[in-house]
Amino acid sequence: MAAAALLAAVLATALQHDACETAQQAFSECVPYVVGEEPSVTPNCCRGLGDISDMGDTAAQRGALCACILSEVKAAGGGRMAPGRVAGLAASCKVPIGFIPTKPDFNCST
Repeated sequence: MAAAALLAAVLATALQHDACETAQQAFSECVPYVVGEEPSVTPNCCRGLGDISDMGDTAAQRGALCACILSEVKAAGGGRMAPGRVAGLAASCKVPIGFIPTKPDFNCST
């Protein structure tokens, strides 16, 4: 019984890690726009945003994905974010998603 619980916990952690990597990869297409290096949102960014939106079924998943995306922006974009650009991503891409961090100190647990 304990071995089954441990296996379930290990699998859940592995799945979370994979989801985080997937979200970071998908959002990496948006980073140049978010940090102000690109003038407009690209189709690849919108596709990635749609993929991320499909991954956030629960509040816990959305919070974890948000933290992963924030980590990606900090790593790839040097922590820079243009809040207006990030806030407008969902509308620009026509993707209903409400858990994308909009500033470097965004609280993903709310």
